[in-house]
Amino acid sequence: MPPTILIVDDQELIIRIVQSALRPLGAALPAVRMGRDVVRYVEESGVPNAIILDFSMPDQDGVETLRQIRRLATGGAIPVVMLTARDQTLIRKEADGLHVHAFMTKPFSPSALLQTMKEILQAGASEP
Repeated sequence: MPPTILIVDDQELIIRIVQSALRPLGAALPAVRMGRDVVRYVEESGVPNAIILDFSMPDQDGVETLRQIRRLATGGAIPVVMLTARDQTLIRKEADGLHVHAFMTKPFSPSALLQTMKEILQAGASEP
C-alpha cells in the first residue's frame, strides 16, 4: 500500500506545487485547506505517514493545528514538515516540544521537500 502524505495549506497553488514535487514518491497526496480539517481527516481516513503543514491558515495557525494532532491517540508519532513564510525562529520557539521534523521557508525548493519526505518515509519504513 502506498504511503499517504497529508498536505495542509489554504493556497491551491502551494498544494499543487507540493503534490507535483512529491509525485515521484508514488504516495497518496490528499489535501485539506484548514487546520481544523486535519483532525477530522485523521479520524475519518486514518493516520497519514506524514503531514506537510502550513503555518499561516485562516482558521488557526499551524502550531495550534499541530497541538491538536499531537493530542490524538494516533497523532503523537506522525512526522510533520512545517511550511512558513514567516521568521522560523519565532515559529520554532512556538512549536518547541511538538516534534516538528523539519521547517521549510516559502518559497521552498521542491527538490529539498522531496528529499526530506524520502528520508521521513524511509525512516518510518525501517521502524519495527
